[in-house]
Amino acid sequence: MLILGQILTDHGLSQAWLAREVRLSRAALNVLIRANTWPKQIGRRELRSMICAALRKRAVADADLVDAFLESDEQEDCTPGKSSAGAIPRPAEEVTAPRSSAAPSGATQQPKEVEGEMLLRKQTLSEAARRKFAVFRDPFDEPQQASEVFLSRASRVVREAMWQTAIGNTNFLAVVGESGAGKSTLREELAERLRAESRPVVLIAPYVLGMEENDKKGRCLRSDHIAEAILHAVAGGETPKRSPEARFRQLHEALIASSRTGMKHLLVIEEAHGLAIPTLKHLKRFLELKDGMRRLMSVLLLGQPELREKLDERRAAVREVAQRCQIVTLPPLDASLGDYLAHRFASSGLDLAAIVEPTAVDALMQALTITQRHGGGPGDTQVISLTHPLVANNLLTAAINQAASLGAPRVTAELVRAVRESMP
Repeated sequence: MLILGQILTDHGLSQAWLAREVRLSRAALNVLIRANTWPKQIGRRELRSMICAALRKRAVADADLVDAFLESDEQEDCTPGKSSAGAIPRPAEEVTAPRSSAAPSGATQQPKEVEGEMLLRKQTLSEAARRKFAVFRDPFDEPQQASEVFLSRASRVVREAMWQTAIGNTNFLAVVGESGAGKSTLREELAERLRAESRPVVLIAPYVLGMEENDKKGRCLRSDHIAEAILHAVAGGETPKRSPEARFRQLHEALIASSRTGMKHLLVIEEAHGLAIPTLKHLKRFLELKDGMRRLMSVLLLGQPELREKLDERRAAVREVAQRCQIVTLPPLDASLGDYLAHRFASSGLDLAAIVEPTAVDALMQALTITQRHGGGPGDTQVISLTHPLVANNLLTAAINQAASLGAPRVTAELVRAVRESMP
């Protein structure tokens, strides 16, 4: 790390301020300070002069600037009238190649403490990154076929639970996971698998566009909307009856007729955390539709952690529903992060190791592991893993873009950490 970083800390100056002053990205400046990796788009002497000038405007003494760009035995001078021509240069490979201090694969470091959950904006590969690393297809595009879906041991458990619900061995299942955890991808893979195996299962998926838990925020998904979706999927040629009584009788008869031809029916509701409590209660009544003792429908809910709270059996309003609903959680990738990235890159015809150093994958996992305080005591902390596919995709994409901008041969651990610190 350059002494410049300590100078900024000692004088209460931020890297973001200095980056603005010298018209450099925050990530590029962070990499310069932490790894002594200089950006390609500006000469070193010119950048040193700009940094020194900016620091002098903030009353940093020339005596403090003498060693600003020292790291070990390097000697460069920033004082007025002096040149850095007499500096003792380091070997070129030491100057240009970022050093990695990430722990070996499998090792962990103390996670970064933050006030709240880390969120990352959507990132896309830049044109420069695509050219430099010969990326013709974005490895983080949505999977186009089942073979491109990565399945960790944990996600296989969730996938099988969804399958058992689809073929009628489970009646009521809720899959809970954070945004970007891969719930919709598993739902899409389920549909592909049912088609590939020619299973006699009718998927019923009501539209949830604009769905909210009350009409003040958006539009509630009501039981009559679900009934219309069932009728459309099971008996598309029939016109729904006008009265609720006649419509629900029509729905029941359509399900019985379809079931007697050997079909099973799976009601799938995405974004189920936005369901109104009355609608959740009504789902039990859909489940109770039978032909004799044969149940006519299974229900699969996909939602964020708020869904688990709504299905808490301690809530009297939903107790009879919660007691009948199996809940499974789709966890973060954690130790499977490296395998996930290798699989996604291979699906796009790319070699992960040619673009991302192994230690950078470790750094990515560490950057996506945070400690959140929930009290004032020393033990009132909770380690949270955010190694969900979408979050990892965004952070690594930003790191690849920055590597291309800096002219680095591969994404390094230092670069991942620098990019993470520069992101909101």
